[in-house]
Amino acid sequence: MTTKLEKKVSRVSLDTVRDGSKRRPLVITLYPSGDIGLRPQGTRREERYPLEAVYHAAVKARVAAERAAKKKEKGK
Repeated sequence: MTTKLEKKVSRVSLDTVRDGSKRRPLVITLYPSGDIGLRPQGTRREERYPLEAVYHAAVKARVAAERAAKKKEKGK
């Protein structure tokens, strides 16, 4: 069962991102306003995106991958 997001929640991912010359874990923050924040751990600069935009980008990426796979299969 899921719970409603009533306060911001931050988690550190296992994946790392390059920040300058260092690789740092990625901190992901979910906001009740419907945004997601991403920043390298140990930094203050956060990139915020609306969850709706992230969802639509994910759907577009999945559809593009499915079309590419279908085109590759058709070409064989």
